[in-house]
Amino acid sequence: MAHAAIALVVAFGVATSAAAQGAIGLIYMNGKQGPTNTAGSNDIAAKATAAGIKVIVPSMPWGQGGWEKISVTPDQVFGMIDGYASQLRAEGAQRIVVGGQSLGANVALSYAVARQNVAGVVMAAPGHSPQGSSNRNPTIRDAVDQACQLAKSGQGNQSFSGLDENQGNSVRVSTTAAVYCAWMNPRGLASMPTQASQLPANIPLMVIIGTKDPSFGFTEANIYRPAARNPYSKYVVIDGGDHRNTDHSASQRIIDWIKGLP
Repeated sequence: MAHAAIALVVAFGVATSAAAQGAIGLIYMNGKQGPTNTAGSNDIAAKATAAGIKVIVPSMPWGQGGWEKISVTPDQVFGMIDGYASQLRAEGAQRIVVGGQSLGANVALSYAVARQNVAGVVMAAPGHSPQGSSNRNPTIRDAVDQACQLAKSGQGNQSFSGLDENQGNSVRVSTTAAVYCAWMNPRGLASMPTQASQLPANIPLMVIIGTKDPSFGFTEANIYRPAARNPYSKYVVIDGGDHRNTDHSASQRIIDWIKGLP
C-alpha cells in the first residue's frame, strides 16, 4: 500500500522566534477513516506555508478505506513518519513538529514518545481509545485478549478480525493478530493515557478539544495534564466545537503556537 505524501509545501517567509532557532517542518496526520484533505488540514497547511513553515500532510494508512484493513503496526507507522521528517530535513527543516487530528493526534503523541526528537506535538481532537473500547465493549475486550495472546505466542501473522469503535460507530478491522493487538491494546502504543505520562518534559504539547467532542470530559485530565510538563504546553478549548471541526476552528492558534516554540 502506497502512502505518498499528497501535500508537500516548501516555503520560507518571515522570521519567527522558532524559525530563528532553525526552520520548522510540520507533519500533520489525518484521522481514522478520514480524508487527508479536510478543511482543517488544508487551512493549517496554507497558514503554515504563509508563516514560513514547511508542511507535509501525508495520506496515512488508517484513512478512508484503510483502517478496516490496516496492515501496519504503530511501530511501522513511526518508520513512515521518519521518512516524512527526512524529506522535510532534506528541504532545510531543522526542527520537526508532529501533529494531527483524532487518530493522527494519537500517533503524533506516541511518535514523540518513541523518538523523543521532535520540537513539539499538536493534538487536535485526539481520538482512538483502546482503553475506553475495552472497558465499554466485552466483545472488543475479548478480541484484544485473543489477538494479543496469539501475538505473544508467536502467531502474530495469523489472520484476525475484530471490532473497533469510531465516534460511536462499530467498525470491523480485518488484519493480523499482531496488528490488531498493537492498535487495540489498552496499554499499548495507541493508548493515549499510557503514552501521555511518557512524553519527555522538553517537548511542548498543544491539545485542542471541542466542548461537543465525546472525549471533552476525558482529554484534559487523562491526556493533556500527564503529558504537558513543558511550560510552553497549551490546552485550547473550542466552545461548541465537535470532533471533526476542531482543527479548522483552531488553525491560526495552531500556527501561532508553532511559530512561538521556544
